[in-house]
Amino acid sequence: MGTKPISTIVNPTLTWPIGEVAESTLAKAEPAKERTEPSFESIYRTWFADVARWVRARGANDADVEDLTQEVFIILRRKLTDFDGRNLPGFLYRITDRTVRAHRRSTWIRNLCRNPSPLPEIVEPRADSLQAIQQRERRRALDALLEKMTEKRRTTFVLFEIEGYSGEEIAQIQSLPLDTVWTRLHHARKDFMRLVAELPAGRRDE
Repeated sequence: MGTKPISTIVNPTLTWPIGEVAESTLAKAEPAKERTEPSFESIYRTWFADVARWVRARGANDADVEDLTQEVFIILRRKLTDFDGRNLPGFLYRITDRTVRAHRRSTWIRNLCRNPSPLPEIVEPRADSLQAIQQRERRRALDALLEKMTEKRRTTFVLFEIEGYSGEEIAQIQSLPLDTVWTRLHHARKDFMRLVAELPAGRRDE
């Protein structure tokens, strides 16, 4: 029994997608475009307000927020060449975190070593002085509660509940899984409600 010969007839009506193959090959052969790094000026304009909010969320005093935010961008200018182009918010947040930590350490040392400062000159009270005092007292009471929380839970709580960031945004800037953010927020809320419940009855409505 003989073998069936292989047909070598090609259908002349069929056409090869020569143009498509050539274009695809050329596209693959094209060199990758150079990645353009964001300029310091554009980062400063776009992210200054967010960095200030992160500084405050990390527990900095209101009086120090602007100076610390400026310090973050001074450091960023030096370190911008180290940025790999991925997750700019996360890169900025790490600088912010280290800057606030360093400030806290130096402030603690200064407070430990310095002499008591003289009393400021007494000025005439303004009409809105009482309201300003009440606002400062409320902020001081809130800060006192937040200080009793762990640092990770406090930061997540402030970013979400006070500064208005979404869980996804917090996960990005802190380089965390989203589930971790929700877990921290869940425990932070429980901690906060427990701390509020422990306040004397007269202070819960302040």
